[in-house]
Amino acid sequence: MNKILIISLSALLSAPAFAGMQPFFAKNIPEEWPSYEIKDYNGQVEDGYDGPLSNILVIYDPSIKPEQLNRYLVQQTAIANKAHDINNIKYRRNVVAAIPMKLEGDNVAEVADSFEFGAFDEIRRKYGASVVSLVINSNLADGQCGVQTSYHTVTAFNEPCSLPTLLAHEWGHVDRLGHEYEHTWSHFEDDNYAWRCGGKPTIMSADLNYDQFDLNEFYSDPNVTRGGEACGTVTANNAKVLLETISDIEYARWAQVPPLEKIGNVTIALDENQSSEFEKVITVTRDGDVSQAASIEVYSDAVTAVPATDYQELAKRVEFAPNETTKTVTLQLVNPAPADAICDDGERALKLGTRWGEKLGSSNQLDLTVKTPEDTLASCAKDKESEPTPEKPDNGNGGGGGGGGGGSTGLLSLFSLALFLFRRRN
Repeated sequence: MNKILIISLSALLSAPAFAGMQPFFAKNIPEEWPSYEIKDYNGQVEDGYDGPLSNILVIYDPSIKPEQLNRYLVQQTAIANKAHDINNIKYRRNVVAAIPMKLEGDNVAEVADSFEFGAFDEIRRKYGASVVSLVINSNLADGQCGVQTSYHTVTAFNEPCSLPTLLAHEWGHVDRLGHEYEHTWSHFEDDNYAWRCGGKPTIMSADLNYDQFDLNEFYSDPNVTRGGEACGTVTANNAKVLLETISDIEYARWAQVPPLEKIGNVTIALDENQSSEFEKVITVTRDGDVSQAASIEVYSDAVTAVPATDYQELAKRVEFAPNETTKTVTLQLVNPAPADAICDDGERALKLGTRWGEKLGSSNQLDLTVKTPEDTLASCAKDKESEPTPEKPDNGNGGGGGGGGGGSTGLLSLFSLALFLFRRRN
């Protein structure tokens, strides 16, 4: 089977230190880009939308923290959908479920080689998804950030692979979009020639650095201009390819699996009677046609509370059997050791909600607050009282401490090659 591979020899050099684990906090993202702090995980597609819809099932490595992954997915789908708007194409991408699952392999290449054509078909149909996106933590031994084959994509969540259009790029390959090369040559017959518009590459460019947030967030298209320059030609027109692909119902991936019919909604509530100081019991109740099995995920989302310090992140899929209407999940609050506690007697907020329902919709969110326990707070304040700062010895440079910086060289500084290679492997 054909696989389109992204091989980055410069990724370890070019990634910002804050990217990958929390890419939605990137500081160099242009202001006009979609908000990466979107908290409505059920709002990827606007109400009343009736066009082609590419539903996506995400399978992710359990070592990835759920709240970071969730915002990352919203970031990626927001940019992909914005690209369709700029290219004037009626098309939406929509994550319908995210399932933790340990996959075979330690990097993109190994995971991609571990499954065959048609893999994950049963589980994608369970959630009404046409595309399966596998998100992993990679050891980067293969130098790859992403690969696409058939209706699958495999991408690395690691810091060096934090390009905010990575999934939009791979999803583009699912819909037959080729690479856009920066020079007037192509590796393969079906690749578009390079396109760079207003000095910035597009989503399918083959010349991206993984700290490059300042790019054109759309596909090549001669009908789109930037700075008076057309952003495509007859041979560089991925917008046309995308429109033709999604209109071809016999091929179009989005049309291969019908979306699920909604049969009811879910409401969540805090059970005060069953809850304790450090364990909050949440009831999950569904309505509508309860004769069918269905499921939905209950999730936590930090506002001012701190995951792992105030509470354990929650990403729990609740499975309802036929005629079952109520289930419970628990949110674990943390009683940290004084050395790890937040020395603040104020309240901190988090949200609980439901999303990514299998046949179910969401009705409400819960707003919860947490505080550092009084006993812990007293010990915390005592343990963290300021201590005298020891005097620095005279190092012969006038007593200043500024001459000895830069004594260690980080891993990122050891890589200087900033070239991406792309190849297709059979």
